[in-house]
Order: sequence, then C-alpha cells, then structure tokens
Amino acid sequence: MSKESPPPITTTNNSTSSAPEGTSTTDAKPPSSRKGVQFWLVFLSLCFAGFVAATDSTIIFTALPTISNELGGQAQYIWLGNAYVFSSTAIQPLYGQLANIFGRRYPMIVSVALFALGSGIAGRANTSAMFISGRLVQGLGAGGMVMLIDLIVCDLLPLRERSTYLGAVLGACAVGSLVGPVIGGAIVTRTTWRWAFWINLPICAVTLASMIPFLRLSWKRSPSWMHSLLRIDYLGNIIFIGSITSILIGLVQGGIVYPWGSWRTILPLVVGFVGWAVFFVQQNFCAEPTMPLRLFAHRTSAIVYPQDFVVSVLLEWAIYILPLYFQSQLSASALTSGLDILPINAFMIPTGAVAGAILTKTGRYKPLHWAGFGVLAISCGLLSTMSSSTSTVAWAWFEILAGIGIGLPLTTQLPAIQAVLPESDTAISTSTYSFVRSFGFVWGATIPSIVFNSRVNAMLDSVDDSNVRAAPANGGAYSFALSVKNLTGPTLEQTLYVYKEAMRIVWLVGLAFALVGFLLVFAEKHIDIRITLETEFGLEGAKETKESESAVGGRVIEC
Repeated sequence: MSKESPPPITTTNNSTSSAPEGTSTTDAKPPSSRKGVQFWLVFLSLCFAGFVAATDSTIIFTALPTISNELGGQAQYIWLGNAYVFSSTAIQPLYGQLANIFGRRYPMIVSVALFALGSGIAGRANTSAMFISGRLVQGLGAGGMVMLIDLIVCDLLPLRERSTYLGAVLGACAVGSLVGPVIGGAIVTRTTWRWAFWINLPICAVTLASMIPFLRLSWKRSPSWMHSLLRIDYLGNIIFIGSITSILIGLVQGGIVYPWGSWRTILPLVVGFVGWAVFFVQQNFCAEPTMPLRLFAHRTSAIVYPQDFVVSVLLEWAIYILPLYFQSQLSASALTSGLDILPINAFMIPTGAVAGAILTKTGRYKPLHWAGFGVLAISCGLLSTMSSSTSTVAWAWFEILAGIGIGLPLTTQLPAIQAVLPESDTAISTSTYSFVRSFGFVWGATIPSIVFNSRVNAMLDSVDDSNVRAAPANGGAYSFALSVKNLTGPTLEQTLYVYKEAMRIVWLVGLAFALVGFLLVFAEKHIDIRITLETEFGLEGAKETKESESAVGGRVIEC
C-alpha cells in the first residue's frame, strides 16, 4: 500500500478486508442504516449543546457594556469579553486525548456540567474577577462541548453520512449564534443581565437529562485508572495551552490595550509561536501525543486543515466587518446591523446541509471545496465595491454568495480529513479540526481590525474637521461608526469616503485569503469515502442490533 492510499475498508474491529476488485467506494451506495430512538435522543441532545454553546459565545456582545458598568470592570473590559475565548480555544486538543482514554461519555457530561457551573458563577458575579472566573469555567466546558459534539457524530455514523448530520448540528449552532445578540439585548433591556447566563441552566439540564441515560458509548478501557492517567500527555498539553494562551493574549491586546508595535504585544506573540514550535518537536517524542504529526503526513489532511483555518477566518471576518459597513455607511443601529447579516446565516446553514447530502451521495469533496472557495472569492470581490449608495438587494446578494461560499466547505472538510486517516485517529483529528476552527475565529477578527485601522489612520488627513479626525484614529474607528450618521455636509462625505476605502482594502485582503483556499484545493488528493463504520465508540445499545443484522448478511460488523 502506498503512502497516499486510504485506510483499508474493514468489516470488523479485528480484521480487515479490501473492497471487491473493480469496485470503488465512491460509486458504492451508502448502506441503509435504521436509526433508533436512542440515536435520535443523543443527536438531539448534541444539537441542544451546540445551540447553547453558540448562543453564549455571542450573547455577551450586547450585554457586555452593561455588565462592565455594573461590575466596575472598565479596566478589565477586554478580559470580560475574551476569557471565554481563551479557555475554550486552548483546551480542545486535550479533550481529544481525554476522549480517547476515558471514552466520549464522561468528558461530554463533564463539559456540559462545567458550562452550567460557569454560567451560574458568571450570572451570580458581584465583581469583575468573579465574572471572569465564571467565563473561564464556561469556556472550559464550551471547548469540550464544541469538539465532542463533532466527535460523537463521527462515532455514530459512517464517514459518508457524517457531513449530513454535521450540517444539522451546524444549523443549531448557527441559530444560536444568530439569536444570541438578540436575546442578550432583550434581556438587558427588560431584566437583569444575569439572566443572559442563567438562561443556560435549564437548557443544560435538559441536555444532561438526555445524555446521562442515553449517551452510552462503547470504549476500550485501560487496565486501571492509574494506567489511564499515565497515558495523558501532560507536558505536551502544558506547552500547548501555554503557547496558545500567549498568542491569544498578544492578539487580543494588540491595537486595543497596547499598540501593535509595543513589546507588550510582540513578546507574547513571539513566545507563543516559539512555544508552539517546541510543542510539535515534543510531540514527535511522545508515546501518546495530543496532536501527532501523522495527522499532517498525508497531503490531503495537511491541506484541508489550513483550508479549515481560512474558512473560519473569513466567516468571522464577515461577521466582524459587515456590521461596521451597515453602521457607518447606511446609518444602521447596532441592533439593525446585527439583523442585516441574516442573509449569511440564512444561506450558510442550508448550503452546508446540501453540501453534506451531496458528499453522502457522491463521496467527492474536492468539487465542493473548489466551488466554495470560488464563490467566496467572488463574494469578497463584490463586497469590496460596497458604499453608502449600494442598494439593499445588492448587498443582500453579496452576503448570500458569502453564505454559500462558506457553507460548501464547512461541513465537508472534516470528512475529507478523516478519509485519509484510520478511525482510531477520529478523536485527535476532530479535536485538531475544532481547535483550528476556533483559532481561525480569533484571527478572523484580528486581521481585518489591523487592516481597517491602519487604512483609516492613513486616510484621516482627508477629513477637514480636526475633532472628527481625532475620533476614529488609533483604533477608534469601530466604535465611532455609530456616530457617523450624526455628521453633516462635507465632513460626512469625507468620513464616509475614509470608511468606504478602508473597508474596500479589508475585503480585498479577504479576497486574497479566499484565493489561497481555492488554490490549496488543487493539492488535495481524492480519497474514497468509507461507507462502513468501524469504531470502538459506537452506541452500546445499538451494538447487539447491528451484530444480529450483519450476521443475517453473512458477516459481523462491530461498533
């Protein structure tokens, strides 16, 4: 077998057999599989978990100013908003290793419980330090939930079917992200901000009520708990979490707390990236690594992981920049600008579901990736042309194209990665995928912010009014966007021009990212998508049924 060959198709956990000569799994029909009540209850609980995690990641956008004022946390404003991001991003690879060692059930239940605990702490907080602590605990839970949701879906379904169900989970997450700011605004307006976090508790209770009795997955147990604990890559995780945290500190502080050229911004970034390099060296010598280098040994996985990063960057890019356009160029309020980005989610969700169905039917991911990045590049080019005179129909269609371009690769990248890896690497490949996605979201806000603010600073000389010229300078342009509508005469025209040109450059840089993703697809190698499920982590209740069904057909398939 060559290095580029896919893992063999197997029919049991203990033996392997190739597909019949002259056939291809790409052309083979996915086996029909009946899914019982246990499957659907577990799947529904995963959707609930995804919804609540996504809602909480965005609900704070509209509630944060009120929280900061009430807790006296103006000096810690950046940490109030980003503590959740820190802990949820850096912890995901560790969850992947824990899921391999202790099974999926216990890490998932602990993740939901941690998320509920953090919600209670944040909602009860009387000081900014207590609130930040609650958000850190929430993030530890959310990081595990986000990663394990994808992983459990992969455990329950053959590779060919996964993208369809991942699309459904994506829909739940997207709805949560969409309604989060609206719920936050409504809660802050009508009652105390604390309900923005307490509202998670009943949803978590319903999720746990479904998971505890029904989320029972098989797993290969270690001889003892001590043996299990010794399998954890403690050194690797310490290096990784420390390095990623250092990078995130630099990214979050840069341009807000300290200038990008300040040593206080540069030093954490340098330390973080050096530490990350040390982590990969350490992984090469670790007995059971957290992120083994074999994940990147095949050219398809080595290419699709960077594509995952690009898609995540551009998704956050659009969510970050479009409200700025609506507020500055079209005089929209904060709430209205949030509603104006609906076309992206409205088309990203069904497009992801359609892409998953196409992959399930055909087993081919490269055309979907090409189409996605191609449409995404076109949308970035069109978005760069927007100004205060752009019609509603025009910008809505530009957003629709962006949603389609993001949706096509979003649900088909993880199956493409796993097609070139054995099922035994499902947990670590999924945790790495989830980490890359979360890490991309951070860069998706950072890069356009740097480009936008630098262009605004370079063009402010064209604004005659000295007071107006000073307001958007040095990172103030984002918050000043809502005040642009109050300007009049030549000052308004000059300010609109500055914002329009700055955003034009931002979208052209985004176009470059989309084109990089498009070109990367050429390096992918097509691998037949497996149509059988071979895992040690299937539903316990379904095992006997599958064995008896398979025995009728003359073979036994264990999961």
